[in-house]
Amino acid sequence: MTVMSRIPTLDRLPPVETNGQTVGRYLVTSVPVARSRESAGEARARLIGQRFDDASHVFVLAEDGRLIGVVAIRDLLGAPETTPLHDIARNAQAYSVSFDADREVAASVAIRAGLSILAVCDDAEGRFLGAVPARALMTILRDEHLEDLHHMVGILGKSEAAKDALTAAPHRRALYRLPWLLVGMAGSAAATAMMSRFETALSAHIAVAFFIPAIIYLADSVGTQSEVVVVRGLSLTDSALLPLFAGELGTGALLGAMLGCLAFPIVWFFFSSVGLAATVGISLAVASTIATAFGFLMPWLFARLGYDAALGSGPVATVVQDTFSLLTYFVVASFLVF
Repeated sequence: MTVMSRIPTLDRLPPVETNGQTVGRYLVTSVPVARSRESAGEARARLIGQRFDDASHVFVLAEDGRLIGVVAIRDLLGAPETTPLHDIARNAQAYSVSFDADREVAASVAIRAGLSILAVCDDAEGRFLGAVPARALMTILRDEHLEDLHHMVGILGKSEAAKDALTAAPHRRALYRLPWLLVGMAGSAAATAMMSRFETALSAHIAVAFFIPAIIYLADSVGTQSEVVVVRGLSLTDSALLPLFAGELGTGALLGAMLGCLAFPIVWFFFSSVGLAATVGISLAVASTIATAFGFLMPWLFARLGYDAALGSGPVATVVQDTFSLLTYFVVASFLVF
């Protein structure tokens, strides 16, 4: 009786995909296979002395090459000599995907089923073609993680666009970035116009102006921290957006409250003004919370709209955060100082 040690024929194997998005790219064909009528002892004896690309499982095939079961090597080694392979084989359907299956979907199937290998079958006939081993699944997961991370930072489509934004000629790089800086300039003009409305009040209470740079800097720093954490963190979790936003907003509010509580006694001690100290403390708490909200939402919003968040969200978020920080400071000061 002739038995197989490898896949007997590969004449109908489809061409490997070149785009890298299907499991066909990761297929290996040198894997242990056996007939269902074989016993565990026969299969073990036949596999000794052979080398495979992956030997973690034995794929049990029907006479026509269809996959009917999968046997882990540990189960094969522990089975009695006369045990038929079909008695210890696991359900083939749970272990298999089609040749044109998306690689991310295939990796998700393996994770949910707790599998370290996937069988790949011909969709039309269900014929066994090969397997996607554990090392390939790890590669897929890494590549998908990097792809998701690139999307979160605004590198939409192919990474060549991001590379071009860094390596292109200076005039092209300037053209990429200038529109967003012009948006920032417009926002700065609006902030300047807003400050001019408080010129008289600032002249009468010059000490209020001393803290404008500190309010803007600290709130912007809190927002920038949130932006960086979100860009990095959203690629590592599949949690819903709203709970993540609520958690980050609470963190920003807590940081702002802590900064405000630290600033209050210092300002009161040096300027002997409870109103000014309260203005600085309250403004820090409110502005930090608002900056956190924009730091969280801006990268996500730009990515959803199809813009490059790496170039756009920073300048836009900064000017929006600064404008709202100024507005918050002046509104609070209007009640407590002016």
